[in-house]
Amino acid sequence: MRIFFTILLIIAFGKASAQQPAVSVQWQDSTAMRLAFTLADGDSVGGDYAVRAVPVLTNGGDTLRLAPAVFRGKRNMRYVARQRYYGTMDAAEGNEVPAGTAVNYDVNISRAEHPWLWDGKVNVGAERTKEGCCDVIPLPAAPVGSFIYIPPFRPVLADVPDNTGKAGELERDNPVLQHISKYRPYDDTRILRKEEGTLVVHFPLDKADLRLDFRDNGPTLDRIVSITRDIMADTTSTVKVIQIIGLASVEGPVSRNRALAGRRAEALKAYIQKRVPTPDALYEVVNGGEAWTELRDQIADEQSAWRDQLLDIIDNDADPDRRERRIKALDNGRAYDYLKEHILKDQRNSGYLRIYYDYVPDTAARTINDATALMRQGRYDEAKQQLLTVKADPRSWNALGVAYYMTGDEDTATAYFRKSADVGNQQAKDNLRQAEEIKKRKN
Repeated sequence: MRIFFTILLIIAFGKASAQQPAVSVQWQDSTAMRLAFTLADGDSVGGDYAVRAVPVLTNGGDTLRLAPAVFRGKRNMRYVARQRYYGTMDAAEGNEVPAGTAVNYDVNISRAEHPWLWDGKVNVGAERTKEGCCDVIPLPAAPVGSFIYIPPFRPVLADVPDNTGKAGELERDNPVLQHISKYRPYDDTRILRKEEGTLVVHFPLDKADLRLDFRDNGPTLDRIVSITRDIMADTTSTVKVIQIIGLASVEGPVSRNRALAGRRAEALKAYIQKRVPTPDALYEVVNGGEAWTELRDQIADEQSAWRDQLLDIIDNDADPDRRERRIKALDNGRAYDYLKEHILKDQRNSGYLRIYYDYVPDTAARTINDATALMRQGRYDEAKQQLLTVKADPRSWNALGVAYYMTGDEDTATAYFRKSADVGNQQAKDNLRQAEEIKKRKN
């Protein structure tokens, strides 16, 4: 996006000053300047003379001279034309016009070539001489005006986080937590081990006893209890569903494994309820039975010699008990030995848990973010009106500062930036620094 800042100055000489148009300085993306202005001599040149005016830009010891403008009286114009015709006078080096005619300047200046034009006050003037056929008369330099580079205000603005309560805060580091809008009932197509953040509690083979010293159960259970307790204590968020899925490995009869999976799920529920008082209605306790979906997925991920044969048996034999017998018989038991060593040991756990939460909607955050979206479209007045409805919320102060600044009320904007910066908003600190630097340059 290209941003232009314009400073108006009046340049004229003599009686014509009242009619002369303004000078404009446009800063193009802070890398180049476009300088446009008009010079005129007035009516005091005289027929035999010319006024030579050289526009000069100065800043301290730095100087930039532009091409001269020469305003010639009628007889002086004829004299010069004759001299050039006979080759006794050089061609014009700048703009030559009849006295009373304006000369328009429109020049582009690179910041890389003249960086001092962007640093401090720049004075604009015109060095002048009155020249006849035989003499040169110095004239006082004509002060024109001054300008200073005003850096563009570039709003630092971002959406504010939706206050999702303690649950939303915990979710950032604990993906076992999910908003209730993401709830999914359990079915045997879900591959639990690949779902982000699902917590797993392990059980010994053929057992439903929940042991803290078995594998990593201790830290996992502590985490589950801590998360549940924190959400239950928070007034802005609530636990909606604690989903517990009990599974068993495929080893042994289906009926026994299904009963085992159910007892494991109930054991996990009882553990949580004993430490965090929670009603039964919060729990979705699912008996997932034998973990054939998990087993199939793990086999598919392995590159074993029996991979395709094992997948074919699982996919095409609907009877779980017969399916298990066929797997045990495959390649004289070698395939089953491989499964026990590499896969089935991870199936003997099967307490999966997911916690779903809800929270009180953060309407203020939504208003602030809607207003921020409007400002990104340049609709600052509309944004300001929305933000004023939530001005008691400190999260709105930086955005309000931007809205006021961009609608011309820099003092109010600065006050909001300062309030927001005082409560630690880094974006507001950046905006305040910009606003103060621009104000200092303007003064």
